[in-house]
Amino acid sequence: MNLNVSYSLDQDVWNYLNSVYKFVWYKHGRDNIQDKIILALPEKFKTSLKNAKNEKEAKKIIKNFLLQGLEGRKIKYLKVAKDLKKAWKEKGPTIENKLQKIYGKEFPFKTVKVFLSSLPICPYNFKKRWIMIFAGASTEKQIKILTHELNHFMFYYYFDGLKKELDEEKFESLKEALTVFTNPEEKGYPNQKRLRAWLATQNKSITEIIESGEWKDHF
Repeated sequence: MNLNVSYSLDQDVWNYLNSVYKFVWYKHGRDNIQDKIILALPEKFKTSLKNAKNEKEAKKIIKNFLLQGLEGRKIKYLKVAKDLKKAWKEKGPTIENKLQKIYGKEFPFKTVKVFLSSLPICPYNFKKRWIMIFAGASTEKQIKILTHELNHFMFYYYFDGLKKELDEEKFESLKEALTVFTNPEEKGYPNQKRLRAWLATQNKSITEIIESGEWKDHF
């Protein structure tokens, strides 16, 4: 898989808008997740954003904040991008093979776009094949994040049809719990603790597990 890595101001603004100004993602039992994300942000910025009258004003506040030191950040992120691409070139084939093995299906992605973000949260767009990754993480951690998100991409690619029989929250919970196969070092989210623990005992491929239907008893 070819990995394209870059920084986009507009994309970073979008991440702040959806993760700091408001939190639009499933929390999966992480009650204080938004507080953790904004912990390192300047108090003046957080206050301004909290007092924003609407989304348009919030977007302007975020953009002005991110414009500070932008050129220096871009230079720094060029190295981050270079290091991540180099690491993927070395480790990517092994990760792709692992995903093929645990799913029992072909790894279908030829190119994925990575947008570096100054926020420690990593949203993605499966349809457009992009993932956001925290630029402040170590290269090793970024590779683990990428592996986690590519597990999600495999799930969406092969099992999108499950949405018809599950509500969206359960569908997303199954998706998150399945990362136990690629990222067993992660604690996982509170809402998937029981399902994740059961999945960790299984020796079948993810495809075999899902087709068996036994996972439905462990939410």
